[in-house]
Amino acid sequence: MYSFLKLYLYPLSLLLIIGLFYWSFGYDLERTESVKLIGLATALFALSYQVLNITTAHFTSKGNTLIFRMLLVAGVIYRILLFAGTPELSQDFYRYIWDGHLLIHQINPYIHLPKDIIVTVDQLVPNAAYLFEKMGELSQKHYSNYPPISQYIYGLAAYVGGDSIPKSILVFKVIVLLADLFIVGLSSRILAFLGQPQWKVFYYFLNPLVIVELSGNLHLEGVMIAFFLGGIWALIKLQNHIKYQLEQIQGVAATGPYKTKQTHYQKKWLFLSGCLIALSIMTKLIPILFLPFLLLPLGIRKTIILGGWIGLCAGIFWGPLLEDGFWSSYLETIGLWFNNFEFNASIYNLVKSIAMENGHSAYRSILTYGKILPFLIIGTALLVFFWQWRQMVHLQNTPHRAISVRLKNLVHPYFKGFPRVLEISINSMLFMFTGHLLVATTVHPWYLSFGVALAIFTRLKYAYLWSGTVFLSYITYSDPKFKENLWVIAIEYVLVFGFLFYEIVKLKRLKSESVKNV
Repeated sequence: MYSFLKLYLYPLSLLLIIGLFYWSFGYDLERTESVKLIGLATALFALSYQVLNITTAHFTSKGNTLIFRMLLVAGVIYRILLFAGTPELSQDFYRYIWDGHLLIHQINPYIHLPKDIIVTVDQLVPNAAYLFEKMGELSQKHYSNYPPISQYIYGLAAYVGGDSIPKSILVFKVIVLLADLFIVGLSSRILAFLGQPQWKVFYYFLNPLVIVELSGNLHLEGVMIAFFLGGIWALIKLQNHIKYQLEQIQGVAATGPYKTKQTHYQKKWLFLSGCLIALSIMTKLIPILFLPFLLLPLGIRKTIILGGWIGLCAGIFWGPLLEDGFWSSYLETIGLWFNNFEFNASIYNLVKSIAMENGHSAYRSILTYGKILPFLIIGTALLVFFWQWRQMVHLQNTPHRAISVRLKNLVHPYFKGFPRVLEISINSMLFMFTGHLLVATTVHPWYLSFGVALAIFTRLKYAYLWSGTVFLSYITYSDPKFKENLWVIAIEYVLVFGFLFYEIVKLKRLKSESVKNV
């Protein structure tokens, strides 16, 4: 009896309390109430972790269906609880609806500034003046920067909602919910392929940041993640077929460099993967950062083919929006993220503080930093790619000096233990994502959603901690002038990267001990 109550009654009670906190988050909170906001976020993270700590201990290797369904239903209910609420922590959704109405009226949101066309579209776009006012001055004077799939979703929400903003909001929330359910299904299959427990998916699905920022504040990171994981699953299906081919060849056990004839079945999955990854990139641009880390598991030939399908699919969806003036306006908007916008940054804030101590202005600091930021991102990618290469070398047990063997494996990838190869690649993507945010000038809380999704396939947990500490950044909005408190930001990053360092040291120690015991 006690074991039953502990297994179901206690976590169910906690899940109920969590639901009440989400209700408060959605209907009884303003962005300026930083103490209440951080208190609610802390409580949600603590209780959610406690629920996962209790329930996941009872999962068997095959998974406990009842517990899985209980946690799944809880995550769905929390999202539905927020359906009737209007986002308070972000005003971006007003711009989403604005762009959507422009799109369905065949006005290109990439080449028209809201401040320039507000008078023209006032009678054409429902609630135009209200949307214009609520999107904020910053959004009013800049072109739209959201890629085409996001724009088409905005158009759908605007079309279905018509002149009702709440209806448009509801469309967004339904889409985000469906995307998160797809993520659960895909993640469960990928985790099973990697030989990891499927309950780890709830570190994403029950993560308060994911629920609040995506379902609550209508950011489409979940749609991006769903498409990207779909692309990864298609690559798994591709590699499983290659493995099957190799095992049919006498004397080959799928353990060496391979070269197989590409069948229709393989072409189909490579095409599907390319299309899904393209859709992910065209929802948000972030997945572009991860493409280099598919080279080692796929090889040069398949990577080029995959890139071709990504480019073709992207061209099809970008095409209708490419008009005169598109490239200049879009590149100008993207450039703002390098040399104009700043929020919750780590390295950049440190550099800016040092520069200002030496007499440089904040504006001059971000302009200078913005010029070197692309090189910092490229440098980060090269370092992470080198780490991935080294991990593949250890996996293949290839001597350091066997450069010719390693180069050959770029063309015909080494197939020994593809699940481990994929895990290394996902780790590389997580490190690249972390490095990108580390050098970025803008790190909004919802950006962390992708990091949380990638982390469930690794042994690292720092992304979960970061998804909690990032709520400290909302203290900025309690200041009437939106001035950041650098001490608060410092606390956020010291905690996160201190824990990351601890995890890396711990994993190295465990690895060295396992080697000694062999």
